[in-house]
Amino acid sequence: MSNMAQAPMPDQAAPAGDRYPQLLRTPQHRWWRPVLGILLGVVTVIIAAVAVILFALAVEAIRGNPTNPGDDAALNADTPLGLLANNLVLATMIPAAMLAVWAAHRAPVGWLASVVGRLRWSVLGRLFLLALVVVAVFFAASFAIPPAGFGDIDPPSAGRLVGLLAVILLTTPLQSAAEEVGFRGYLSQAIASWFTRPIAGTLVAGGVTATLFALAHGGQDPALFTDRFMFGAVASWLVWRTGGLEASIALHTANNLVSLGYTASTGSVQEALENSSLGWPYALLDIAMMLVFAAAVARLADRWGLAVRRPWRVSLPGAPAPAPLAGPEGFGYPGSRSSLPPPAGSEPPWGMG
Repeated sequence: MSNMAQAPMPDQAAPAGDRYPQLLRTPQHRWWRPVLGILLGVVTVIIAAVAVILFALAVEAIRGNPTNPGDDAALNADTPLGLLANNLVLATMIPAAMLAVWAAHRAPVGWLASVVGRLRWSVLGRLFLLALVVVAVFFAASFAIPPAGFGDIDPPSAGRLVGLLAVILLTTPLQSAAEEVGFRGYLSQAIASWFTRPIAGTLVAGGVTATLFALAHGGQDPALFTDRFMFGAVASWLVWRTGGLEASIALHTANNLVSLGYTASTGSVQEALENSSLGWPYALLDIAMMLVFAAAVARLADRWGLAVRRPWRVSLPGAPAPAPLAGPEGFGYPGSRSSLPPPAGSEPPWGMG
């Protein structure tokens, strides 16, 4: 993610070593900044989403298929254009979150990506490959749950299938990343910034964002809600455990690529997006998949030595130089390097602390 210019800050240093959920609780934090940021983000998403939908409808009209926006069949996700519009609408959460961090919090937008102020692409790539394997194995296992089989299959034409797969490959990673930036990223940081105690802020932010993430998918039965809530909770733990969004983006992207690829080939994308029920055996298998991936990521994070704390101080130019701290320059704020580890005993006893 790009970095914004330095913003004015009070003549004091923010505590170094903050975990990801606490990155927006800087010396200039005020209670109203998250409120303003959330409102700004919501308005931005609404405006951008309307623009995307109107553009897609205009394209349909140019192609000779005028569509009534109020029609339930408008921009059906079983068509390439409909799926593209759906994904781009969700992708608007990325610029909305960036605008909220920069305008409302006056902080570097790189903090949305990780504690080091940027997206760690090599980490994302390796974790995506791991997630793809784990998701594919558990997805294949789901077909063994009685009644076994593929259900009703109505494959689309070859041309439509190629278009759908192209849209899925090109825009589903963006859509998945946007949901993580919106829910596990900005919303989590905004909620956690209201709490002086990091453990309380992290737990409340994780619970609230997991609930909102599940509710955002519309009406659903208890099994499907539990499945989606658990995805949000596990994703929040992954962000806390790894210090950034890479692991949650990897899991979300792999899951959506596999599931959408299958539903596109069976002509059931729209049906899957509108699905409101799920059998408990499928939900439990899906949750097991998330936990297996999370356990593997926890081991790899230790092996790779991933940074899980912000490694620099935040200070006003001209203020006394802060003590050297580990990590890169502060992406808009001055910092210096060191290899000092966090104090012993400062780690909470479990992942979501």
